[in-house]
Amino acid sequence: MNVAQWYFIINPIAGNGRGNKSWQKIQILLEQANISFDFGISSYPQHSIHLASYAVLKGHRYIAAVGGDGTINEVINGLFAQQKVPTDSITFAVIPIGTGNDWIKTHKIPANLKKAVQLLVQSKVIKHDIGKVTYHNVDTLKKEQRFFINIAGLAYDAFVTKATQTRPKYGNSKLYYLYLIVRCITQFKATPATIFFDDQELSFPFFNITIGQCKYNGGGTILVPHADPTDGLFAVSLFKNVKPWEVIFKAPQFYTGSIVKHKEAVTAQVKYIKITAPVETPAYIEVDGEWLGQSPIELTMLSASINVIVP
Repeated sequence: MNVAQWYFIINPIAGNGRGNKSWQKIQILLEQANISFDFGISSYPQHSIHLASYAVLKGHRYIAAVGGDGTINEVINGLFAQQKVPTDSITFAVIPIGTGNDWIKTHKIPANLKKAVQLLVQSKVIKHDIGKVTYHNVDTLKKEQRFFINIAGLAYDAFVTKATQTRPKYGNSKLYYLYLIVRCITQFKATPATIFFDDQELSFPFFNITIGQCKYNGGGTILVPHADPTDGLFAVSLFKNVKPWEVIFKAPQFYTGSIVKHKEAVTAQVKYIKITAPVETPAYIEVDGEWLGQSPIELTMLSASINVIVP
């Protein structure tokens, strides 16, 4: 069987519904670049997970996501769900067209379609770290598992993410995210939790917990400026008693990374982290902008576990 060089997984509703139109342009660019390809189009939530696993089972080893952060996360989960080949034998790329494009910022992957396609033939490849998280489903309380390539957020981060998925969505711009920060800050209460990593145990009411391989989330905020997707470590930023007024008046610091210098911030770099919380007030988690579930939560680093195309 002849297998096309690249397999593309397209989210047709990415980019506020521009996915199909963008894919038509991308196909022309691929043909002009003499890139052999096959593709699948997602048609329901989490369909991209199944498309990615199926592509590997059919022999594809070069997989590209066409969409935003949500599509990227689903494709990564499909690649890590399959058991046929080790993930470090797979090469992953992204053609960004979504409204949420935070992961590409760390790697400076261009949003321009032509330039993004050119990366497939003119780029370099890095060994990228992936995070694995186990958490509990809020409805069944059963343990579930998810992989992530960018950032996991708990406490306030998860609270805001939940708000974006339960209210009308107006894109993933800085302005919209800033609006959510201000709106949610009046409703959120710090999450009492215990965090275990390395030889440390910290118990506080946490305002926010950010754990990532890459630097950006939430429309461009930088809460883990010390993140490196190739160092085999999670970058961790813990924020304890941050006052609501500080979040509002220090909002610009969220976009420069300087917020980690706050007196209530604790930063670390670890391979494993565990979070527990009282049953009556569980800690909630999101990864790559997708809300998942609740504590107890464990995050494990899968170092250099997939090849990724970057500029």
